[in-house]
Amino acid sequence: MNPTGARKAALALATMHPADRRWILGRLPEAWRSALHPLISEAQRYTALDAELLQAVLADEPTYLAREVPPPDVLIVLLDRLSPAWAARVLTAAAPDHADIYLAACEKSRAESVRHELNRMPDRFPPSLADALAHYLDTNAQSGRTTGAAP
Repeated sequence: MNPTGARKAALALATMHPADRRWILGRLPEAWRSALHPLISEAQRYTALDAELLQAVLADEPTYLAREVPPPDVLIVLLDRLSPAWAARVLTAAAPDHADIYLAACEKSRAESVRHELNRMPDRFPPSLADALAHYLDTNAQSGRTTGAAP
């Protein structure tokens, strides 16, 4: 199983009902199950997935091409809700020019954690992942703007 296929399979399996996931995993070769279990666990720890967004990511269709970054105050609130690893992923994929602004606004320990994660990130993310993370930013920023509340 290639790494991209394994990640996609784990992402899809992570969103399934546990009984469905067990059923599918029970029909896979042991080597595949062993490779998928840690990836599924990681996916489940970090995110709750939108079914439409998941479908777009798994299909490798760039569905969100307009990568407009929210204003800095909104971006900071949105990124503060994420773990340092996911904040770094979002910054790298969808708002790389805003990393310094975000790090300056963070408390020291969080800034160090996010900076550490940023140093581990690839220069370029797969287009589908970058689209998904940009969509996350835009959707959450828009929901805050339409309600008049902080996102």
